Amino acid sequence: MIDRIFGVFLFLVGVYVIYGGLSMEVPFSYDPLGPKAFPVILGVLLSALSLVIIAKPEKSHFPQSATMLNTVLIVVLLVIYALSFNFLGFLLSTALLVFFISRIFKGTTKQALGSAIGVSFSVYLLFGILLDVPLPAGKILGALLGGGA
Repeated sequence: MIDRIFGVFLFLVGVYVIYGGLSMEVPFSYDPLGPKAFPVILGVLLSALSLVIIAKPEKSHFPQSATMLNTVLIVVLLVIYALSFNFLGFLLSTALLVFFISRIFKGTTKQALGSAIGVSFSVYLLFGILLDVPLPAGKILGALLGGGA
């Protein structure tokens, strides 16, 4: 029963996303599809997949307490990540997030450190350099580099 209720909730969220996408007002079109296409496509997919959950729910079971604890820890880490992102900067906050999540999934300290460095620099290279998305340096790294935040 809980699956069907959740499916209805997801369906309503999908309809809301479609409505939000269709009601976007764009002063000029810089793309043939425009910015409306992405939220509308996501809303349609979410609504369609939620109908599958409503029509054919699976028997649900609650995870073990260790899994629930790990899930709560990851949610707490994501909240801390969001709150510290501008202060610590992209590289440091992402490295810390990946390090602690790697440790939660039973990685050794060496593996977690390698993952943290690899993921944060790879994502920075992709978004910060190749796609030219401005990512915050943070107060700590910005002060070390002499630029501020």
